[in-house]
This record gives sequence, structure tokens and C-alpha cells, in this order.
Amino acid sequence: MTHRALALCFCIAVGTSAYAASARRPAPPDVLEPARAALRTLQFDQAIRLLTIAGDAGNREAKYLLGLMYLNGVGATIDVARGRALEQAAAELGSGPAAFVLAAELSGDPGAAPGASRQWLERSAKDGYARAVDALKSGRPLPDRETVGASDPNLRTAWIIDCARKGDVADLRRLQPASVTVRDEFGRTALSHAAASGSLASATALLDMGADVQAVDQAGVTALMIAAERPDASMLALLLQRGASAQAQDGENRTVLFYAAWANQAANIAALRAAGTSLEARDSRGYNALDAALAVGADAAVTEFRSLGLHANRATAETARARGKFDPAHPGELYRQWTPLALAISRNDTVMVQQLLAGGGGPNARLGTGESMLQIAADSRALQCLALLLMHGADAAAPDRAGHSVLWLAASRDEPGLVKALLDAGIRPDTHAGAELPPLFAAPRRGRPVVAEALLGAGASVDSTDVEGHTPLMRAAAAGDALLTRLILAAHAPPDVEDHLHRTALLYAALSGSRETVELLLAAGADARRADAQGATALHAAASQAHPEVLAPLISAEIPLNSRDGRGDTALLAAAAKGHAEVVKALLERKADPNVQNNAGETALIAASRGGYASICRLLTAAGANRALRNSAGISAADVARDRGFTAIAQELTGGA
Repeated sequence: MTHRALALCFCIAVGTSAYAASARRPAPPDVLEPARAALRTLQFDQAIRLLTIAGDAGNREAKYLLGLMYLNGVGATIDVARGRALEQAAAELGSGPAAFVLAAELSGDPGAAPGASRQWLERSAKDGYARAVDALKSGRPLPDRETVGASDPNLRTAWIIDCARKGDVADLRRLQPASVTVRDEFGRTALSHAAASGSLASATALLDMGADVQAVDQAGVTALMIAAERPDASMLALLLQRGASAQAQDGENRTVLFYAAWANQAANIAALRAAGTSLEARDSRGYNALDAALAVGADAAVTEFRSLGLHANRATAETARARGKFDPAHPGELYRQWTPLALAISRNDTVMVQQLLAGGGGPNARLGTGESMLQIAADSRALQCLALLLMHGADAAAPDRAGHSVLWLAASRDEPGLVKALLDAGIRPDTHAGAELPPLFAAPRRGRPVVAEALLGAGASVDSTDVEGHTPLMRAAAAGDALLTRLILAAHAPPDVEDHLHRTALLYAALSGSRETVELLLAAGADARRADAQGATALHAAASQAHPEVLAPLISAEIPLNSRDGRGDTALLAAAAKGHAEVVKALLERKADPNVQNNAGETALIAASRGGYASICRLLTAAGANRALRNSAGISAADVARDRGFTAIAQELTGGA
């Protein structure tokens, strides 16, 4: 083989290798996609900001698109001078479309320099722009500004919807037929946007141009449903007049009446009823429109429905809306205040959420009503979107209007599936807003420790305290929740931590009356002899409640039966004063002394007579209580009973003296 042949083979090999490497190399990211995503979702301010940044960095396509926005007033005030300057800058960087726009602008401008339009047209053709090449060949007049702008696919949909919102009928007519066929990312038509904004002029023009009054978006929502939420009934009347169906149902089988109900629009309900809307329609969960109104506290709507003879179909006190949760099957409300990002999240549309976040949508943004994007994702069960938000920097500790974080809310509502999903998405188990406690404090649910188990399994701290020094263990013990107490102890919670009043979990467990909880704490090493700031032990606490069975494990733990608290009260005296006969009986059976006097000279018998507890007085006297003992004021048990009007007790105590 010759040297020349070898060189040729080498070149072929190198070329093939380079091609293969190029094929494997990922395509460079499209720097304008975030701006286009913002445009598609009608975030005009964000789109302008991103295009400005890219244009300042020398991106000619950004300058071209931004110039069209200013020339046509898409999401901004029309600024011809600025728009032309941007188009010229883009054309000078080699943008054929920008040069064509500039040529069209100058062709109708009497103040333009002679031949300027022709020069830019030729430059556009030279840069390979097909429309310019065709214009030079045909000699036809160049299109006007609106026609040029509408030809750009990135701009057309956003422009038409912006016109529908603003009532720009002239541009809507110029941009037809696209005006009546265009849809946004969620399937909403220009007519739906006109209904949402209340622009009668736009809605009328679109209907005159042939817009489909029955068109639905991806959730099955019609323009009439949107109009039913408006306080001004004129849009509703227009759509009904033009043939909108009052019987149509959305994706959850909800009719337009549901939308009027949620918005508390009694006048619209009456108008819809007059138009023949059925009152008996039920949604996919079996609710009727009155149920929907009751769930959101729409009093005017409730009154109107009841005046029409509608009865509630199902109890609504525990509906998601009544508990403050977003109902993902309730898309109608979204049209009033929800941003495109919030709407996409509520439908768990991960593709759209990614586009919006890439386009500058804020993961920590909030609606006007205060809900964060994370809260919307959690309440909608949009778990994939929730993970996306966290990946993009959403603050899991951000509070809602009531000061609660998303994990705290899920825990407090006893929603283990959601709690697990939040933890799996990367939220730490102790994450909480500044003014709230860690989620474990919200979790205790007697007999249902699933949420707490998930939090503890993820490493939730058992050492946190509330403002009074209570630990999660104390709260579980105070609730008498043996299952939760067991879980927290298994997470190595120290049993003898004291709150600000020096009370331990054991004292709270005794006060709850739960023998099982008391036994769990004693088995974990809780010190039964500890007294609180007032000198009360767990035995005193047990005597303050009505369940005698809790006494046994405490007495077995060798708490002195006749120990006194700071006032000198024994457990027996405390039980007698509370009227807990079974507890008194149990203490007496264990040989509690009935004649111990407290710091005021009171005995268990005097305390029982003061409360009128005749059966306890008999138990005490039968156990040897001294009826003659007097307190520091010189008053006996009989005297107290007589003064209180308990004549029978006084006679028994006196007669047996």
C-alpha cells in the first residue's frame, strides 16, 4: 500500500471516529427553551426577563423574539422604537427572520431612509430566509407587523390569549382563524380565557368568528363553568345565549352548578336553574352541588339551593375542602387566582412543571391566597411534582397562612401515605416552620401511630420539646397512647426527662389512666419516685383520675403510699377530694392511712364531705377514718357537710361519733 493510500485510510478512520463521537455527544441545551416555556404558559414578565438576559449575552434569536413582543405589545406595552432596535441588532448578528421583520417595518414607514427596506430584505434573503427569497422573486408587498408576528409559533398562542384577556378585539380579528382554534398548554381556548377575565368584547368577537362554545380543556372544563364563578352574570348570560350547555360535565362529572356553588354566586345559580340546569347532578364522588357549597362555607349558595328544594346528599364536614385541603378534582377554582405552575402541579403534569421551572417558575412561589407550590403538590397528591419542586430548591419548612409546613400538615391530618411520600421525596422528618413544632408532635393519634412510626423510622428526633418542655414521649403518655409510647421508647427516648414543672412522662401516663402506658415506662426504667415542682408523684396523678387499675404498677414500684405533695396531700386525700370512689377503695385496700392531715389540717374524710361524696365517706369511716379530726380552722367533716347542705352525710358522721 502506498503512503498516499495509507494517509487516505487514516483520514477516513479519523473522520469515522469523529462522526461516531459526535453522534454520541448530547445535543447542547437550548438556552431559549426556558423563555419559550414562560411564553407558552403566559408568564410574560418572566419571558421578557429571560429573553433580555439571553439577548444581552448576544443571542440573536432572543433579540428577534423580544423585538416582536415589543412591536406587537405581547405581554408588554407596544414600543416600536425598542422593537425595531432589537430586530436590527438581531439582523446584524445574522438573523434572517429579524432582517425580514425590519424590512416589513420600514416598507410602510414614510420616515425611513430610501431603499432601507430593500436592503434589509436582500440581507434576509442572503441569510437564507425563505420568506424573503419569495418576496424578492414575487415582488408582492411585505406583510404588516401583526402578520409577521403571528407567523412565529413561539409567539402566536401567547399573543392571542393575551388579546383575549385584554379585550383586544382588533388583533383577535386580524389573527383569525388561529384566534378560535388556538389552545394553551392546558387545553384552554381563547374563549375560556376571555370568560376568566370577564372580557365580553373578546368573548363576543370570538363567538362571532366561530369559536366553539362547548370546547373543554384537559379537565373537561367549559367556558360556561368558568363564567359561573364570576360575580358579574353578564358573561354567563352571553354564553348561555350563544348555546353553551348548562348540562355539560367536567372530568369529575361536575356541572356548571358546582362552579357557581364553590364561588358562592347565588344569582348565577338562579340563572342556571332558570336555564334548565338539573339540580340532581352528582359528581364522581356522589356529591351534589349543595354538598359542594356546604364544603366551602358558601352560605349564599347554600341558601339558594335550599330555596330551590335541594337537599344535601352526603355529610360534608370531613370533606377535603372543609379540612382546608386542595381538591385536585376541582379545577374550576383554579381559573380565578392560580398560576400556570400551580395549575400544572395540581394535575401532576411533570412535563409542564419541568418546563415552567426551567422557564424561571419559582418553586417557592405562592398564590395570592398564601398556598405554596409544595402545599399544592401535597394536597393534590402530585407526588412526582413534589419531588421536582424539592429538587429545584422548594423550601420544605415554608409555612402556610396558619404557620404550618407541608410535613406538619400531613402529620396533623393523619395521612400516613402522604407523610411517607414527603419523606421519600427528601424532606427530613424534623422539618418544620419557625413557629411550629416538629411534625412528630402533630402525629399522636390514639390507636393509629402509623404517621409517627414513619417519622420515627426516618430518624425524627425524640428529644425535641414544646414551649412547656413537653417531649413527644410526654405527649404520647398524656394521651394514654400505649402504641405510640412503645414506638418512641424504642427510638431510645429517655423516660425521665422533665418538663418545666419537673413532670415526667410517667406522671402524665398516670394522669391519663392508661395502665399499659405506665407499665411501659416503668419497664423502660422510669423513676416512679420522682416528684414534680409541687411535690406530686405519679401516684398522686393516678389518684386524680377515675381508673383504679393504674395504681397497681405504681404501688408495685414502691412509691410510698402515704407520700405527701407540696400541700401535704396524700394520694388518698386527692382521690377523695375528686370523688373517685373506686380509686379510694383501691388505696384503702392497700392500707393507705385515712387520717393523714395536709398542711391545712384537711383529711380525706373532710375532703369527701365537702364534695358531698357519701359513698366515699362510708368507705373512709369503715377503714378507720377519725370523724372527730378538725382542720386548721377548727372544722370537722360533719361541720363541712352541714354547711354545704349535705344533711344526710352530716347526720351519718355525727350519729356514728
